[in-house]
Amino acid sequence: MGRLRWLWPLALAAALALGPRGLHALRPQRSLAIVVLDKTVPFPTYVEHRSLFWLLDHLKIVRPGGGRYDPSRDYLGAFPGPRPGDRPSRTVDLTEEAARAADLLYLADTYGVYEDDLESGPAMRAALERSPKVYGGLSLAEAEAAVRAVARGTTLVAEFNTLGSPTAPPARTALETALGVHWTRWMGRYFSRLEDRDEVPEWLRRDWEREWSARWEFTGPGYVLLRDDTHCEVLLPGRHVEEVGLTIERERPVDRLLAEAGDGTSYPYWFDLVEARPGTEVLASFSWHLTDAGRGRLERRGLPARFPAVTRKRSPSGGAAYYFAGDFADNPLERPPVPLAGYLRARRALERIKIAPSEGAFYWRFYAPMMTRLLDELASRGGRSERPGAGRRGGIAARPGRSERACSLAGRTDRAASG
Repeated sequence: MGRLRWLWPLALAAALALGPRGLHALRPQRSLAIVVLDKTVPFPTYVEHRSLFWLLDHLKIVRPGGGRYDPSRDYLGAFPGPRPGDRPSRTVDLTEEAARAADLLYLADTYGVYEDDLESGPAMRAALERSPKVYGGLSLAEAEAAVRAVARGTTLVAEFNTLGSPTAPPARTALETALGVHWTRWMGRYFSRLEDRDEVPEWLRRDWEREWSARWEFTGPGYVLLRDDTHCEVLLPGRHVEEVGLTIERERPVDRLLAEAGDGTSYPYWFDLVEARPGTEVLASFSWHLTDAGRGRLERRGLPARFPAVTRKRSPSGGAAYYFAGDFADNPLERPPVPLAGYLRARRALERIKIAPSEGAFYWRFYAPMMTRLLDELASRGGRSERPGAGRRGGIAARPGRSERACSLAGRTDRAASG
């Protein structure tokens, strides 16, 4: 009996330690055809889509036919050269075939690769100055392929910077119609140190100095709003906004997609200001926390204190088009997968203690819960790849060889163009 009295605490400790790992191992794999378009890959860091692939791996979402999604191969767009600083080894545009076969079509980033991005070489730092474009922008053919895919039942997710430069107006208009939003041409970003020349672009400083006829002498954190190269506004914590000046809030009643996402989540990166068109659902909104001075600043610009962050436009076919009005999947997540059941919930709880805008807090508290629910809903319907007449190339469209040829390299744009 004495020996048993000592064994049960050890058994309990072992169960607590090994249980989450065992439960995760027992979770079944689920197959979804996912096509990710990311044209902003100057270096093999894949920062614009790697956090999405981390989540796919954690949730055991696999390619049609089996196999984990690989962030270095299973996407469309720009593929970095063999050495940091080399021009893209190849570029693969979104095709009608790839879009049609997808359960989820995710437009992560279409800003592109530019000449000066490649100048840093092994340092792998994106340039802060504008330079000639190597590859980028959503083409009209790609936009139309995405629109038709939604009409046939595909779920589309588009993020900042899909609507902005260098995407041309015809492609932007087609995508805006599918998403049910209108881009106001205003965008913004939070900077933790406005004096940091390694983070704040010089062109942004010049825009502000040109409009205000004064020198850029800001220090500390702040939010910058800009429209084209004409208007630039700076909102400072304590003067124009509260300490956390911009948060994401779920609209009421809370949609199922955001049931686990956190209200009051601070947003730390690029975002744009869009308007929802009639028939488009606003699931979550960016909300400014303003002082009287800040409220006056926005009113003079004709800018709202609350504007859409996550929208959804449903298609009669059962498809849906979501717009995430920020660089949501751009995240410095580098850690390997964590094979523990309950890990996402635990991280979400831990991140609640962070007050200052943080990419980590946003990812774990808002993006990961939202995307988990979306992926779960798609998986519960059964993948298009399992339906008659649907191919399996959507999820492996960027793999070299046969599947790459299936996507066609007709849209390859290796020549430099003016940015």
